Amino acid sequence: MNIELGKTYQFYGKVEQTNSSTYEDYPVNVTVEDMDKVIVRIEQGTELQLNKIYYFEAVGVEFKDKLHLKASLVELMKDRAIEDDEKERLMRAFYDYAPMSLADLKAGVYGFMKRLTNPTIKAITEDIFNRYESDFFMYPAATKFHHAYISGLAYHTLTMLKLAVKIADVYPFLNEDLLISGIILHDITKILEFDSYEGSEYTLQGKLVGHITLGTNEIALTAKRLNVDQTEEAMLLEHIILSHHYYGNFGSPKKPNIAEALIIHFIDNIDSKVAVLGE
Repeated sequence: MNIELGKTYQFYGKVEQTNSSTYEDYPVNVTVEDMDKVIVRIEQGTELQLNKIYYFEAVGVEFKDKLHLKASLVELMKDRAIEDDEKERLMRAFYDYAPMSLADLKAGVYGFMKRLTNPTIKAITEDIFNRYESDFFMYPAATKFHHAYISGLAYHTLTMLKLAVKIADVYPFLNEDLLISGIILHDITKILEFDSYEGSEYTLQGKLVGHITLGTNEIALTAKRLNVDQTEEAMLLEHIILSHHYYGNFGSPKKPNIAEALIIHFIDNIDSKVAVLGE
């Protein structure tokens, strides 16, 4: 970015470093979309988060014989109403991103949700998914090892859904609704387990409770609110979440005791490992 004195700029950039200052504004190191580094001066008292994308409106100013940008407006990207295409473009510019477009991820997951026919399973799944939908398509599936990139959670989920329905073609006794719902919900509370979708770290809730317990509680509370907490479907969905890691030392308090839970465990294990091999 070529900064000119007095010229105004509107741009998105990722905050890399903040620096202390005794002046009325303080300097922030920002990487812009073309990967140039600029210094933006921010009003004292403004709190910025490192590794996040912000929208800036600024003007070129001279500071100690150097050209900086002085910000008049600073907003987190995620707080701005922008189209999916623009959001994806920005994410790809600054972070590792899933090997599929956001539009295709959404079309794929929504398409599988439309296949749900059991009214209880459908109601629980849609209620939970609708509350987490926005973050679901942004968060990684892990902080490292597998699908640890923007939209990794949705990509991992969609891959598992594709595998599950193919397996159901071979074993027609499997309940497709349980497979689809169990896969959509099995990792959805990782959104609560991680602190953000960029450069994610575990939250205290993630460290002390974890997504398996959080997910099971989410199903139980949702089923109770929908007045279907005494149904077999709600219990089976809870069991799938509780058992999808299979072993206690990996967080599952129960081993799979129904076919659908076992299949979901195997598919989860396959996709997490094969994705790493592919990378």
